[in-house]
Amino acid sequence: MALFRKPAADEPTEDALLDDIGRRMLKRRVDALKSLPTFPESILRLNRLLSEDGAKESLQKIAGVIETDPVLCARILRLVNSAFYGVSGAIITVFDALLMLGLDVVKGLVVSTTVSDMFSGRGSALDGLWEHSYGCAIAAGALGRTLGMSRCEELSAAALMHDLGKMVLASQLTDEYRAVVAQAVADGRTIRETEAKMLGVTHDEIGHWLVLRWKLPVAIAEPIARHHEPMKAGKYADTASVVHVADLMIRGYGFGFAGDRIMPMLDEGAWRHLSLNPDKLRNAVRRMQDDLHAAMNHVNTLQTT
Repeated sequence: MALFRKPAADEPTEDALLDDIGRRMLKRRVDALKSLPTFPESILRLNRLLSEDGAKESLQKIAGVIETDPVLCARILRLVNSAFYGVSGAIITVFDALLMLGLDVVKGLVVSTTVSDMFSGRGSALDGLWEHSYGCAIAAGALGRTLGMSRCEELSAAALMHDLGKMVLASQLTDEYRAVVAQAVADGRTIRETEAKMLGVTHDEIGHWLVLRWKLPVAIAEPIARHHEPMKAGKYADTASVVHVADLMIRGYGFGFAGDRIMPMLDEGAWRHLSLNPDKLRNAVRRMQDDLHAAMNHVNTLQTT
């Protein structure tokens, strides 16, 4: 049974108004979630530093804040020393790790791992989502490098966070979202279609509300909001298009679980925008496979200590 029902075209205006009210009520529920703003103080300080102009000149200060949070510190060092980065045991300081990872990856790591921590132990309705998100980050980096794009770390960071809205829905509307996932699988529909049908809102909308509330950079917020409609991302269409294609790449590979069992349609605008062709895509998939195999033993690096 739908939580918020879409009105039929011939239904009276009052029903449409109720649907709008339902959507606003759900948005207020998300806005009012007590767990969302309760970042540890070190994370809040770090997020402020990462958002400042000239953050690259403040790496030592940022490293100092990270070192006050032993969990985050351990995760960053384990990530940079993982097989994925090919420097096992070589990086022993947070400062050196920041130089290698780049600030965009650190931003993604801070936000997404903190969300995962806040929502852990709540009977998630979407097992496998973290693996899907991590795999998507690897796929985005592989695609960006194949296409010769700059700032591949930023692409990976946006891809890592692209499904934050699902994390919120799966943890805070657990029963309702479990029903959404079950219905999507049973109907052979995408999770996004089923969210819209049963909740009246989709995970990309929820993700957009969330990143705006946290005042994350627009360069991250727009790809999260538009990764299913990348050509609506304006000047961030490059990143949104890469995240969109990377999402399909990792789905096709079968790594993790995004909430459904079918392959969504590829956006033709994204294909043209990135000047993709079958050979480029095959090369990106091969690179993704190599990177993913290298990272397999570290797939839980970002969420375990």
